[in-house]
Amino acid sequence: MKMVRIVVLFLMVSVPAFAAELKPAAVNKTVVSSPELRLLLNSFVALGEGHVEHVLNTLKLMSSTREVQSGKWEDMKSLLTEFNGRDTTVVALWFVRPDGSYYAVDKGLTGLSLRDRPYFPGLMSGKDVTGDLVISKSTGKRSAIVAVPVKRNGRIIGGLGASLSVRTISKMIDRKMALPEGLIFYAIDAKGLTSLHRVSTLLFAYPSDMGSRTLRDSVAEMLSKPEGEVKYDFYGERTVVYRRSPLTGWVYALGVATGKPVDSAVDLPPFLLEMEKEVTSALERMNRDVAAAAEAVSKEGLEGPRVRRILKDLCSSHPYAVDCSAVDPEGTMVVVEPEKYAEFEGSDIGSQEQIIRLHKSKKPVLGTVIRSVEGFDAVDFEYPIFSPGGGFAGSVSMLIRPEMLLESAASSVVQGMPVDVWVMQKDGRILYDPDKEEVGRMLFEDPIYKPFPQLLALGRLIAGKRKGTGSYEFLGRGLKRPVRKDAYWTTVGLGDTEWRVVLTHAGVEGASTTEKSGKEVKTLSSEGSLRRMAGSDYLTAALSANDTGKIRTIFKKFYSEYGGLYSVQWVDARGINRYGYPEENSLVDVDFNTLDVPSSKYILKAISERGESSFDCRLAEGKEGSFFMVPVHEGDRYLGMLYTIRIRH
Repeated sequence: MKMVRIVVLFLMVSVPAFAAELKPAAVNKTVVSSPELRLLLNSFVALGEGHVEHVLNTLKLMSSTREVQSGKWEDMKSLLTEFNGRDTTVVALWFVRPDGSYYAVDKGLTGLSLRDRPYFPGLMSGKDVTGDLVISKSTGKRSAIVAVPVKRNGRIIGGLGASLSVRTISKMIDRKMALPEGLIFYAIDAKGLTSLHRVSTLLFAYPSDMGSRTLRDSVAEMLSKPEGEVKYDFYGERTVVYRRSPLTGWVYALGVATGKPVDSAVDLPPFLLEMEKEVTSALERMNRDVAAAAEAVSKEGLEGPRVRRILKDLCSSHPYAVDCSAVDPEGTMVVVEPEKYAEFEGSDIGSQEQIIRLHKSKKPVLGTVIRSVEGFDAVDFEYPIFSPGGGFAGSVSMLIRPEMLLESAASSVVQGMPVDVWVMQKDGRILYDPDKEEVGRMLFEDPIYKPFPQLLALGRLIAGKRKGTGSYEFLGRGLKRPVRKDAYWTTVGLGDTEWRVVLTHAGVEGASTTEKSGKEVKTLSSEGSLRRMAGSDYLTAALSANDTGKIRTIFKKFYSEYGGLYSVQWVDARGINRYGYPEENSLVDVDFNTLDVPSSKYILKAISERGESSFDCRLAEGKEGSFFMVPVHEGDRYLGMLYTIRIRH
C-alpha cells in the first residue's frame, strides 16, 4: 500500500495536465466567430471535466489504501486531511457508512445522514458519483458531489466523497481561460440546473425560469441534443455553442452576448444579488425538505415512532428550526419534535394566519411572524399532507427563527465589507438587522423610527416595490448617532409571502476640495504623494507587521490632506485587502481571490504585475469609483499595493 499512498499524494500536489496544456490565449475581442467559440468551448469542457476527473481518480486511489479500507475514521482521517487542505475547490471531504451517517474532515462524525441524497443508493450499489448538485449538509455551500464506493473483500463498506465548490471551480476556470467581458460561459446539469457560471449569483439557478421564452426553448434544445448552437434573448441576443460531457452529464455552453447588457435588476450591487441568492437557496432547501417530510408522514399517518423520527431528522437538519410538528386537518399539533417541545402536543393553532391560508389554498405557506404557542416570536412554514386518495390530511410544520437563517446568509456574503444588510416583512416588521436591538421592531409604528421621516418614506417605498434604491438618515450601529445611508433592495420569499432584503452603506463621503477656511486642499498631487508614501520606511514597517494602529494613523493623515478621496487602502501580495481608511468605505481582511466584485480582476492583475495601475469600476456598495494603485516594497520583499478610490459623479 505504500506505493498507492505515494501515488495518491502525488495526485494531491500535482496540477492536472489539462490546466497547463489547454489554457487558451486571451481573446482580446468581443466579436468571436462560431469556430472560435467551439475551440474555446473545448477548453472550457476540458477544464471543468478535467478537474472533476482529477478528484475522482484521487478518491479511487485513496479508497484502495489500507487506511480507508479499514473503514475506521481514526485510521483514514490524516490521509483525507492531506488532500482536503491542498485542493481549494474541496469544501468537504467525507466518508459515508452504509446506514447514511458520515464523517467530514473538519467535523468528524457529523450527526447528519446522506441517506436521503438521490445519489446515495447508486453509491451504495457500487456506482461512482460524478457531479450531482447539492447544498452541502455540512457546509451549506452550493456543491458538486464526486464520490466512489469503498469495497473490501467484494463488499461495499461505505463511500468516499468530496463536495466541490462550484463557485470556486467557476472562478478558477474564468481565471485560466482569461476571456473578455463580452463572452459568457456556464454549464447546466441534466435537470437544467446551473452547475457552473461566470456570474456566481446565477449558480444553482434554472435558466429556463428566468422569464425569457427563447432562453427556455434553448435550454430544452440543449438538454435534448449532444451538441449544437442556439440563439436566444436574455438582456440582448446571445449566440451560444454547447456540448454535453459524458463524465458528469453536464451541458457546457459558451457564447457571445450582444445588445443591451443590463436591466434594473442587474444594476443592483453584486452583494445584494448574492444575498438574494443565499436566502433563496435556504428557503428552497427548507421547502424541499419539508415537502419530503410531508410525503413521508402521509405514508405513515400523523402519529407513531416513525413520524417522530421523520420530524426529528427534519428539524435537526436546519439550524434555524425550533421545532417540527405534524398538524391535523383541524389545526391541532399531534406530534412535536424535538422532545423538549413535546409538551405542546395537542395545542390548537387553527386560528393562526398561516393555518387559515393553508386550509384555504391547500398549498405550502410561509407565514408572517407570530407569537408561537411555544412562547416566542417565530415564522411558521406549513406544507400540506394529502392522503393516498388525494384528500387533505393535515400538514407538516417547521417553526423557524428567521433572524438565524438571515444572519447565516448575511455573514457569508458581507463579512468584512463596508455594507450592512437588513430584512423586513412588507408590513414593516424587521426580521433581521446587524443591530440585534432592531430585530422584531415595526418600522412604521415603533417610536425609535418616528424622528426619521426619510426612513419612514423610504420604508413605504420598499414595502410597495419589489426592488429599488434610495437614501435615508438613521442612527448608526449601536443606535447612537444619525448617519446618512444609501440603500438598495430586492425581494425573496416563498409562495405569496415576500421579504424585502435591503443593503445599506453608511459611508463617509470624500473630503471636500476646500477646507472650511477657504484654503484650497491639495488634490492634483495625491497620486505622487501615494508613490512617496509607498516608499516610506515608517509605513512599510507598519504594513510588514500588520500594525493597524500605525497604518490607520498614516492613512488618516493622507486622507485628510487630499480632497475628494473616498478611501485609501492596502491589499497585500496575496490579494487580501488588509485595511483602509475611513473604515466605513474600506474592506477589512477580504480576499479578492474569492470576492466576486467588478474590481477583483483589476486588483489581482495589478498585484500580479507589480506595477502602477488605474481603472474605473463599480464598488461593492453600489457607487462608481476611480482607482489608482502603486506597488509597495520593504527592501526586496513585495508587500502588495496601496490604492486610493475617488467617486465618479
